[in-house]
Amino acid sequence: MDNNTLTNVTISQLRRFGGMSEEDNDDFLVIRRIGQPELFHYPCRVDAVVLAVCHKGHAMAEINLTRYEVTEGMSVVSLPDNVIQVLQVSDDFEGYVIVVSLDFLRSAQIDLKNILPLYMYIKNHPCVRFPARAMAEIGRFYELLQQCADDIRSKRRTEIIKGLISAMMYKICDELDRLTLPIEGVAGSRREALFLQFLDLLTEYHCQQRSVGFYASRLHITPKYMSSLIKEISGRSAAQWIDEYVILEAKSLLKYSDLSIQEIAYRLNFSTQSFFGKYFKHHTGMSPGQYKAC
Repeated sequence: MDNNTLTNVTISQLRRFGGMSEEDNDDFLVIRRIGQPELFHYPCRVDAVVLAVCHKGHAMAEINLTRYEVTEGMSVVSLPDNVIQVLQVSDDFEGYVIVVSLDFLRSAQIDLKNILPLYMYIKNHPCVRFPARAMAEIGRFYELLQQCADDIRSKRRTEIIKGLISAMMYKICDELDRLTLPIEGVAGSRREALFLQFLDLLTEYHCQQRSVGFYASRLHITPKYMSSLIKEISGRSAAQWIDEYVILEAKSLLKYSDLSIQEIAYRLNFSTQSFFGKYFKHHTGMSPGQYKAC
């Protein structure tokens, strides 16, 4: 892997990068030493939920190009398709990482997007500090996971590990619920469903479409109604959501690819490099060239 190139990786690839056994189920991965040389030390997108817990020492990581310092008693919950990179791990670091695929979460009937306040909180606050009580309880789940992972003679080892991960994820969701504030007026409504559909469409089309009208037409509602709905639910306008996704993609390509600025502009469906440059500078305060050089 090239530390200047953004790579999409699977759980099985993470297992190989870390020199771990490939005989386990590819729906989950329990990592005991986050400091392994290759693991997450290169920018990557993982189509899975990544949970990291720090018991001792500290680490420096980037999620979606925002830097976080992870210290004792803190946890990181990264959503699928985030850009992740571990920049530094202290020599005395103690902790663990659990990676869980979307297929596994669905099989366990866990869908973070169906718990909108929780999903929004994690998206905006991937690094959280749980109370000592919660950290101790979550740690006990991990100790059981570690014991079961080591018990290769167990005939039901995979099923037991899946059950423990499910229980652990529910526990983490329960603790996160205590940190979130409910979104008033949104309770499993059609408006919430439309917002989640908008996020799915944005994930798929943000490299090609920046028009609010495009997303509204795909949802079969008017741009005006969509804009007011998204603003009410999330506190941000539809245009702001679109710009956030586009700018993150642009920054990732500028930082982690060998594409020229002109090639990036065309990949993001800008008619000219100049138009892309003005758009990027308007939202970041610097030109694409300046960002690429920093």
